[in-house]
Amino acid sequence: PPGIAFPFIWLSITVLRANSAAMVHATTGSLVSPELRALVLHLCVGDTWNAITNVEKRLGVSALGCLVVWSSLARTIIGFDAVNPVAATVLAPSLAWISIACLLTANIWLLNDPRQRPLFPSPTDGKSAPLRFANFLQFQPSSIGGSSSSSSKTAAEAS
Repeated sequence: PPGIAFPFIWLSITVLRANSAAMVHATTGSLVSPELRALVLHLCVGDTWNAITNVEKRLGVSALGCLVVWSSLARTIIGFDAVNPVAATVLAPSLAWISIACLLTANIWLLNDPRQRPLFPSPTDGKSAPLRFANFLQFQPSSIGGSSSSSSKTAAEAS
């Protein structure tokens, strides 16, 4: 599809997901029902696939990962159907789009000669996203609106 189609397709899918989830919530009365948990799992799998595809550009993993996204959505639709068949019908067009995305992803991978690139990630392929935990849990009082230890010493010395 042309690039301009993607925002409209994804916006439509987002509206369908939200409406179907609201229907399931209205039926079950719970935000943590197994059906809605399946939807959350699908969204997590989809976000992971999106990072693999668009950030790391791993075509082979993306082609296989798309099948996992498709499977998680199919499982979600089956779960929704057991609780609220209308919600499953509302969510079903998403499966058609994911099917198209899987075909496109697989074809892009096949057209780019996968033998030249590893299918699965390896530390030496040079495509890994940088690990960004360098400052993890290293909070400084000044970083959360407090005063730094040097300024508190100055205040103590002044009095």
